Amino acid sequence: MKNLMKLFLAAAVGFVFVSCSKLQNNVLTPAATQNVVHPAGWTQPGSPDFHGTYIKGHGYDLSSCVSCHGADYKGGLTGASCYTCHKGASGPATCNTCHGSATNAAPPNDLDGNTSTSSPGVGAHQIHLAGSTGFDSVSCSSCHTVPDSAGPGMHPSGTGVATLKFSGVAVTQTNTPGTRYYDSSLPTVVPNPTFNSSTLQCANTYCHGNFKGGNNYTPTWNVVNASQDSCGSCHGLPPNDATHQGKGITLQTCYYCHSPMIGPDGTILVDSLHVTGKLELYGKSYSQW
Repeated sequence: MKNLMKLFLAAAVGFVFVSCSKLQNNVLTPAATQNVVHPAGWTQPGSPDFHGTYIKGHGYDLSSCVSCHGADYKGGLTGASCYTCHKGASGPATCNTCHGSATNAAPPNDLDGNTSTSSPGVGAHQIHLAGSTGFDSVSCSSCHTVPDSAGPGMHPSGTGVATLKFSGVAVTQTNTPGTRYYDSSLPTVVPNPTFNSSTLQCANTYCHGNFKGGNNYTPTWNVVNASQDSCGSCHGLPPNDATHQGKGITLQTCYYCHSPMIGPDGTILVDSLHVTGKLELYGKSYSQW
């Protein structure tokens, strides 16, 4: 019986070493001997053998990680947990492992480690997600399909180029027949947003003026210097419709109708009421207008 147990243990140990040898050959060419699963620089960000660099170069496929460290990344057959370094709720599958920061998952950093807003991967992510003086925050799902979870066959995958799919506030329809403030002299505005990856320009979004009486402004994604969100860029001063034009309306009189969102000096007082898809009028919010 003892001899049988010894034979079984020897076979098990042999299986583990064979598996690790295969992993080494499939995941990354070994830098040293066959009993080392990963090369010395696997955990060093500055090394050409850094595992993040390898994963990025292979379409962000985490299946090889899962095969040894387990579907939960907590050790699997290796006993080495990815959570030792990846402290997020989902370990290496946490959103800000690849992009964003400890604050949130939006760049910076982008997938290439860029932090400047002039970089296309960074651009205006933070000012959209966090909001700013004069407008409410914009959720990730307004521009992206946000994955339910990450892992093999789900997210991340592919080239690392974000897929844009506009929804929510970005596609808010205005001047709809039957609504309280419908204007039959104007067309119903149904935004069909697009993004030009060559010019880095976003067009036809509700957020930037594709609404009733709006300017349908086309901002450039990586210009983040307050030059594209000033009052009057998304709609005229006053807006371009019969309700506002020719009435002597100025920026300082907007508050007559649009308080408490805007104050007597023409500044937005309640950011969460501006650029939300709703009409703020006489202290009430209209989701259809």
